[in-house]
Amino acid sequence: MVAKNLRVSGVVSIGLAMMITLTGCLSNPYPEIPRFAKSGGQTQAELDTKLTTIPGMVVKRAAGSKPNVKGNVGYRYEVEIDPQFRVNDPVGLVDFLVKSAWSVRDGYMPNSDISIGVTGLPEDDLDYVAVAEQAGWVPPGTQTHRGVAENGYSGVQVWVGTQSPSSERWGGPVNRERLGKWPGDAPDVPENLVVPR
Repeated sequence: MVAKNLRVSGVVSIGLAMMITLTGCLSNPYPEIPRFAKSGGQTQAELDTKLTTIPGMVVKRAAGSKPNVKGNVGYRYEVEIDPQFRVNDPVGLVDFLVKSAWSVRDGYMPNSDISIGVTGLPEDDLDYVAVAEQAGWVPPGTQTHRGVAENGYSGVQVWVGTQSPSSERWGGPVNRERLGKWPGDAPDVPENLVVPR
């Protein structure tokens, strides 16, 4: 009976040790991805507050992600422009959003893309792929120009990945060099990004 209890106890101990090991692996599956920097940049809360100061712009989402099964981490914006306003400086808006995403320190460093989706009035005809090309974040011809949807939506992905075979073609290494060390400096909101009609 004692021998049987010892065997059961040993099996339980091994099982607990394996669970602890697996839990440790699952809680930090990608230790090579920088995260939660102690200083520099800004917090997500600070960026959220800054975004609320832009008149006529409603930010539905501004958030980074956790690594997916491939270890990819992105950052996503979903923005709506009040119909009584218009984007006055589209290049400045894309610059500001990309640099702001790169400056958020209390999360994972984006290592795939920074995605920007903007919904405004369709007649403004702002194709954000073309805007990002003009801003130098997207190499010309690497993303499909879908134009502006009927609801006024347009989106673009700014690549910051450097590991994929396509990264260079999509501009990832160049964008990472341009952004510098993560987290980057928190940019100020440029004046007159969004103005009344």
